[in-house]
Amino acid sequence: TNVNDGTEFGGSIYQKVNDKMETAVNLAWTAGSNNTRFGIAAKYQLDDDASVSAKVNNASLIGIGYTQRLRPGVKLTLSTLVDGKNFHAGGHKIGLGFELEA
Repeated sequence: TNVNDGTEFGGSIYQKVNDKMETAVNLAWTAGSNNTRFGIAAKYQLDDDASVSAKVNNASLIGIGYTQRLRPGVKLTLSTLVDGKNFHAGGHKIGLGFELEA
């Protein structure tokens, strides 16, 4: 749980379902504006070196990611964020991450 400036309240729940599957739920509420946010996410471990993840929130933002360990200490991540409400309008995002661990 969290409180930010006494106006934003939030909480999340995480569960490791098994060795390959993780899930999470996030809720947030802003006092005075009745602004409520909700999101769910999941991560699935394909093998020892690769995983896929997905998330969706109440604003219809859909995120999908793929992470591959190239060698010990080196990971490559490909991701996308799609606006489900305005799918044909464009403005979607793609990402590329390169992680080095010392």
